[in-house]
Amino acid sequence: MHVRKTILAALFGAILLASVSAQAQLSISLYDKRIYMPGSEIPVKVTIRNDTPLTYRFKLAEERRHSIGFDLRSLSNRAIQASDAWKRAMASSSPVYYRELSLLPGEEYSFIEDLRDYVHIDEAGAYVLRCRFWPELSAGGTAGALESNALSLSLRPGVPSPAAAQLFRADTAEILKPERIGPDEVVRRTINARQRGQWNEFFLYLDIESLLLGNPDKKRAYTRESDDGRRRMLEAYKADLMANIVDQDIIVIPSSYEISETRYRPSTGTVTAILKFAYDGFSMVKQYSYELEKRDDIWYIVAYTVLNKGTE
Repeated sequence: MHVRKTILAALFGAILLASVSAQAQLSISLYDKRIYMPGSEIPVKVTIRNDTPLTYRFKLAEERRHSIGFDLRSLSNRAIQASDAWKRAMASSSPVYYRELSLLPGEEYSFIEDLRDYVHIDEAGAYVLRCRFWPELSAGGTAGALESNALSLSLRPGVPSPAAAQLFRADTAEILKPERIGPDEVVRRTINARQRGQWNEFFLYLDIESLLLGNPDKKRAYTRESDDGRRRMLEAYKADLMANIVDQDIIVIPSSYEISETRYRPSTGTVTAILKFAYDGFSMVKQYSYELEKRDDIWYIVAYTVLNKGTE
């Protein structure tokens, strides 16, 4: 009996020790398939995933440079110097505002950062990028920090043309850019892209800023931000959409849909669609009304409303 208790105590202690020492996982990836050049925007998706059996809690600064840092090196292991924006942020005496977040086992949280805000890249070439995340905002130290995977980054010489800077269609070399199509086709392509899980195409005709401003709380915060702060809010909003945190009605995947009505004037339009969502033994039916605006001959979705139509 004494031996059995000793073994059980040892097993319990080992499990407890493993749980306490377990860390969340940090990973980075290039947010878009683009041709990157010195001086161009380089959006990096940062993901914190909790693969531990416990709830993972951390702090995330509104000024993300107080939460994460990037280490960029050439293939000869030469460290790329920090950007002027990063130096100013670190030298500032302004208070650091942050949110306390928690991830349940299996959950993840992602956000997008522009690498230009962290490092100054003025030469084309091949680089290796790593990220470090400080759960307690203790930037500059290594204790408790999460280390990411190594990510290869290639920058081409020259000045990017508007066409070259556009997104690439997933799994092809085809350049992805908005087309001059009708408002009903815009809605159709947006829904189809969501059904196929193609985020680049899904966002192509969405006016992210207008959708964000539809939230009164976010609108108040957005209007107080600088241009840099607004860009960060928009990227964070896109990441929250992809993580199914905000505006779930527009990202939920229908099993089928039908465009029922299209009405438009020269610069505004409304497309009504019936979307069905399959559940075990029944389907939920909802009517979506998409509001669109036309800019430079391109229709964009700027708002939407949802009306429940029952089940079938």
